[in-house]
Parts: sequence; C-alpha cells; structure tokens
Amino acid sequence: MITMAANNNTDERVFAFDGQLYPSYQEMVDAKRRRNADVLAKSGLLEAAIAASAAANNRRPTSSDRGSKRAAAARRYRPNGERRKSSRLAGDSAPGIYVDSESGGTFAIAGEEAEAESVDGGSRGGSRYNEKEGETTEYYNGRINDGSDLTIANAVELTGPKWIDDRAYGRFFACRILPEIIDDMPIGMSSGSKRRDGSPTSVVTHDERPSMSKKNTSSSARDDDDLLQNRINNLSLDHVSTKVCPDRIYSITCHPSPNKLIVCAGDKQGNLGIWNVDQNDDDDDDDDDDDANNGVHLFKPHSRVISTLTWNTSGTSLLSSSYDGSVRLFDVESQVFEEVFATYNNDSTYKDKIGYNTDQGYNSYIQSMELDHRFESGKCFYLSTSEGGVMHIDLRAAATNKGGGKLTFNRVLSERKINTITLHPDGNVMATAGLTGIVQLWDVRKVEAAKNDKKPKPVAWHDAGRSINSAYFSPSGRRLLTTTQSNKLEIFEDAHLVKGLMTSKTSVRHDNQTGRWLSTFMARWHPANEMFIVGSMQKPRCIEIFGQDGKVLREIRGDALSAVASRCCFHSNADRLIAVGGNSSGRVTLAR
Repeated sequence: MITMAANNNTDERVFAFDGQLYPSYQEMVDAKRRRNADVLAKSGLLEAAIAASAAANNRRPTSSDRGSKRAAAARRYRPNGERRKSSRLAGDSAPGIYVDSESGGTFAIAGEEAEAESVDGGSRGGSRYNEKEGETTEYYNGRINDGSDLTIANAVELTGPKWIDDRAYGRFFACRILPEIIDDMPIGMSSGSKRRDGSPTSVVTHDERPSMSKKNTSSSARDDDDLLQNRINNLSLDHVSTKVCPDRIYSITCHPSPNKLIVCAGDKQGNLGIWNVDQNDDDDDDDDDDDANNGVHLFKPHSRVISTLTWNTSGTSLLSSSYDGSVRLFDVESQVFEEVFATYNNDSTYKDKIGYNTDQGYNSYIQSMELDHRFESGKCFYLSTSEGGVMHIDLRAAATNKGGGKLTFNRVLSERKINTITLHPDGNVMATAGLTGIVQLWDVRKVEAAKNDKKPKPVAWHDAGRSINSAYFSPSGRRLLTTTQSNKLEIFEDAHLVKGLMTSKTSVRHDNQTGRWLSTFMARWHPANEMFIVGSMQKPRCIEIFGQDGKVLREIRGDALSAVASRCCFHSNADRLIAVGGNSSGRVTLAR
C-alpha cells in the first residue's frame, strides 16, 4: 500500500506492508521477501525440494537432456548389453487410470494406483506373493502367471477384491451357463445337425442365409434384401446396456450360439467380461437383486490389453490375444484358460517354448489375431505384432511337439505395427494394415515358402495417407473394408484379384479421430451379410450400419447409448439381427 502525506507543500510517499510503514519501496520489497522466506522455511517445502533434487540427480537422462539421436540409441543399448525395459516389460503395475463414464463429450476419469494383493497366491499385477517364502515372483513380461492353466476360480480371483462377487462373477457362469451353451451348440454348425444332447436343430448355413452380396434380380433376392432392411429398421436399443468390464474395451465378440446371446469383451487391463444377456429373463424366480444378477461374469486371463477375442466355429473355445505377449484358449467344457502360445526372448531357459526368440524386447507385443479358417478346428491362427511381424501358429502339432504346437512361420512384413490381419475366404490371400498407412495383400503360400532371410513381396497394396486402424475381408471375399485415420472408410472390390496398386471403389467420409481416451474405430462386417458396423463421433451418440455400397442403412440412437461405442460387432444369428457396441468405460450396449 502506498499512502501520501502533505509536508511543507511536498508529497511524501510512505509504503505500508503487514502493518508496518517503510520510507522506500525497496525496503518494503525486502520485508516481503523476508516474510516469504520465513513462511517457506516453516512449510517444509525446502526440505522436500532438496530431497527431490537429490533423487533427480540419480535418474536416467531424458531425451531432452541428451538429444533425440542419443535418446534413440540409449533406448536400444545399455553398457551391459541389455535393452531398457518399459514398465510393461518390467512387470510394473499400471496406474489403473480409466474412463469411468463418458457423456456429451465429457470424460470422467477414475482409478487409483494398483496395489499388489495376495489372492490365493496370485495378484493382479503379473506377480505372485509366496506366503511361505515371503517374497514376490515376477513372471515373464508381467504376465498373470508362468503359463499354467487358469481355472475359472483362479481367473475370477485375479480380478481383485473390488470385482469379486460370488453371486455376480463366478457361480452362475461356472455352474449353469456353460453347460447350457454346450448343449445348445449344434455339432459342426451345419444344417440338419444335432445338438450335443441329441435333439435336432434347424441352424441355417451361410449359403442359405439372406445375403446382400447375391447379385441377381430375382424376386427372392429382392425379398431377402427387403427382409434384411426391415430387420435393420426394427433394431432398438431397448435400454439394454450394462458394464461388462472395469476398463476400456479393446475387443468384443459374440458367442455363435443360435439360441443364447452371449457377449464377450476384453479390456485394457486384461479383464475378460462375459455377459449372458438374457440371464435375468431366465432367472425371474430368483431372489437376487438385479445388480448382483445382471448376467455379467468377470475373469482375468491376461495382465495387459486383450487385443482380440474370437470363438471357434463350433463355439466350444474362445481364443484371446494380449499385449502381454500371450494367447489363451478358454475351453467351455473343461472351463480352463490354457496358454497356447506366448512370446519369449532368446534366453536358453525358453528353448523348448513354441514362442522362443519371438519377443523383440522393448515395445514388442501381440497386436491382433486372426483364425486360420482353412482348418475348422480353430487350432491354427495368425498373429501380428507391434514390430510389423506376422506369425502363424499350428496347435494341431501340440500332441507331438514338446513346445505345445508349431510356429510355421515368423516374418517381418511391415516397418511398423500391424493393427489387423484378415484372411480371404479362399485361404490364399492375406491382408495386413497398420501404422505405415499402407494396406498390403500377400500370397499366403509365398509367405509360407519364403526363407527366413528373405522378405516376401506383397502382391497388391494401397497407400491411405495415414495409419489404418483395420482392414477386413467381407464374408463373400469380394470386398475389403479399411478404417483409416485419414477419416475414411474405404471399400475395395475384388482386391484379392488385383496385382500392384489398388484403388478403392467406394470412399466414405467418416470422423475417425477418437482421441486419447477412446479405443479406435474398426469397421466390421456382418459374419454372413455384406454390410458393416462402426462406431460414430456424432452427437447424439449412435452406432452406424452401412451397406456394401457404403450407404448408411441405419444410425442407431437411444437413451441407452450415451457414450461413443468404439468397438462394435454383429451377432451371427441368421434369424435375428443383433448389433453390439462397447465403449471406453467398459459398458456394452445392444440393439436387437
């Protein structure tokens, strides 16, 4: 404060601070500084700053300290010859931050630092506390265990105390739902087949299902198209929505049962949620409340993102791939999560493992999985990696191979991460797409025959300009659909017949900029019909269904869909059209 006083017609400035008057401005400033220093000393912040500085002196230099070139070199090499390990590779627990809810473009972030919790000898963070030895064991790449089989009870307990509820997450699925699925599934999934209990079933084959891909002008074809459009028009959200996973959904699929609606979703933390949608309807006589009996059953077969979920044709096993570098097979009858493949480095300890020397170290993980439909057993599949590699695994050799199967080939097909692999129905053409922004088509036979030191050449390609989230062949194989960060959905006609540069026939403008907190969009085909489904950034929120020509057939909206459904899929039911969407707070919404 500055005051003025008259003295013999001369202005005298007086500076006031903290109840004291100072003849000069500098003296007042000095007084302020002394007061601030005293307050800081009493607060203890000086001691904390000294301790933080001492800790900082012991840290590793950052890229800004060393320059980008030196940082890149340091990421690859260390004086002892070992690569730097990320927190993921080192097995460190993730922060546990996740999107709790999203509405109107506003995100609610929740979660807290994960704590190592002893659960029957296991914990959530890829380590196990041994009470007898009094120490914690870290598993390779921070995985859930050493590769041993997980029973349903094990997988439930690994979700952690917060999510364990005897009524909601273990008992119903283990004791009642699975046997019903087994009995309902027809053997071989073919027309005129019988269920496992011996009763006949009327499952329709793919050729008999009404399909928009049939190009003829007959009245029956038009009737089929009209019937399909009527089903699309009649889709209703009907407030069917529930939280299936604790965290952001990265993968979603439906069990192929024609009689049961079972939705499976994998999240960011390796949790697998299985939702028996109609369980409440089946249990009207039970006394359990809705929250405890919502048909959701939660398991934890992985320690990192579940990137892909897929059922085999007969619906007897569910395969899941994860960023933790493992693939697990959930057998419906034995009710066990079996590790059928896992990546390892070149340490001689892992010499007998099928995935020996497939882990490239820093920033290396399994990005996606595709079943090899040339073998209906569901025991052969492709894997793509964050390093641009593609592997083919054949588990049919498990009975004779000590490693549990055979790695038929392991090739680097891209300079950067491959987001998806898709196999043409003829089994000879494979499409890969990812961060390079180029979708490439490969002759599987030439890839298999290529020598380890010789990179195969693609037979066709297309440059999308920016990274490609996904590329999938339609059920007929006549179309290839890509979702790109160039804000396009592109459809290629007969891409499997092209040699050299491909040109899309249809390009649909679509906002694919989901940002940091949402999973990316991946447009997916219906399992039998030439139409596809994808999430949308539009407001109010919606799920979009497109025809084979790229025209919008339906924008599904409703009160039950209040957030962006990033990952969507169709159920393969031939008699009913069912659309499913999963969002970044772990919630799944149905339209049927």
